[in-house]
Amino acid sequence: MCAILSITALASDSVTRVLTTATPNLPESIAVAHSGTTYVSFPFAGQVAKFVPGGSLSTVATFPSFPLGVRLDDAGNVFVAVVGSGMWKVPATGGSAFQVASGPGLWNGLAFDHRGNLYVSDSGDGTIWRLDKNGDFAMWSDSPLLKGTTAAGPCGLVHPAVPSFGPLGANGIAFNKHGDMLVANTDFGEIIRIPTHPDGSAGTALVFTGPDCNLWGADGIGMDNADNLYVAANSKGQIDRVDPVGHVEVLAAGDPLSFPSDLAFGTGRGDRKDIFISNFAAFPTSAGAPGVLDMNVGIPGRPIG
Repeated sequence: MCAILSITALASDSVTRVLTTATPNLPESIAVAHSGTTYVSFPFAGQVAKFVPGGSLSTVATFPSFPLGVRLDDAGNVFVAVVGSGMWKVPATGGSAFQVASGPGLWNGLAFDHRGNLYVSDSGDGTIWRLDKNGDFAMWSDSPLLKGTTAAGPCGLVHPAVPSFGPLGANGIAFNKHGDMLVANTDFGEIIRIPTHPDGSAGTALVFTGPDCNLWGADGIGMDNADNLYVAANSKGQIDRVDPVGHVEVLAAGDPLSFPSDLAFGTGRGDRKDIFISNFAAFPTSAGAPGVLDMNVGIPGRPIG
């Protein structure tokens, strides 16, 4: 793997580079374990890789198609959403990846709820599916608000990935402190909120915020401990923060951000207030190189799930 590790400050004072990669190793999703080990998916290489601070990249697993979303459970097991295949698991104790759910979807964003159920978005169909702790895999929500579009989005442009992949609706997933699911709708530049009923079923989906040009290309998302939502807006080339009532603030934009596609909070001492960003650079929105970036946001985050 081609990678360069550094902590050199970049053009933006708020963003530093942790890792530089080169084609085909363009990182789409990112997750940080309790140990500080960082996992990234490389869709065009068909792999998930990992690195420790100051270390080099090593391959974790190879998949039959494009691996997108990567998340970890509390035990350190790695779960991967693989396009056209389903959900895969890499045991924390080592060993080969194995399939835990199958299906033909454009599987993308992943998140765990407080019960340990794993949710995944099918961005093509605009649906959310759940893999419960018993291994049952079924659709959880198919709200029309989760659908994408091939028409122009809130900035008056068609999302750059639409010609290759079609409409991209439901994408990144996170849960707030109330147990509501928040979902990024990529094409519409919206965040959708779906309440969770006491029995675990989905409530009625509502638009939490958007459509907003600043949220156009909303991709991976994550929550801090104050219930603020952080959004990697890929086609805008920026990182946004959405407060608990839906106000949008742009935290960083432009170089070195280039089609940022996901983010994860740090887990170690000194970086719990940092988000680590996968700079996908697949459809460049600036001249930034692919790799992993680091940004301090001033509030500790929820690192796992």
